[in-house]
Amino acid sequence: MTFTFQFINETVRLANIVPGIFRKALKDVNYKGYTIPAGWGVMVCPPAVHLNPAKYENPLDFNPSRWEGGETNGASKHFMAFGGGMRFCVGTDFTKVQMAVFLHCLVTKYRWNPVKGGNIVRTPGLQFPDEFHVQLSEKRSTET
Repeated sequence: MTFTFQFINETVRLANIVPGIFRKALKDVNYKGYTIPAGWGVMVCPPAVHLNPAKYENPLDFNPSRWEGGETNGASKHFMAFGGGMRFCVGTDFTKVQMAVFLHCLVTKYRWNPVKGGNIVRTPGLQFPDEFHVQLSEKRSTET
């Protein structure tokens, strides 16, 4: 199931539904010559972090193999699909299991063909302005 969880991490890296994570600066923070005073609100945009070319080679490419040999659970300053720190989502593992079950059923029981749309726009989240239609059909018992 290692590749399945690499696939899931790459999916949530590219298509994270959380546009922003809000935090409060607990003390003065200096960043690139600017000071964020204690008490100020700070917003982190995970989709922007997840598309950082300094961390992810070809960041717009879907490449589950980029997670080989790395951590596939938890959060870091470069991957925060489920939050981080004390506010790390308690449902992360359940969500990943649900995604794994869905992927298993999709891959083993169905064939799919894109039939319309598919143009991607990032604002910073993932959107399909022309929609994205997929035709599903059950696999015959002789297909694998």
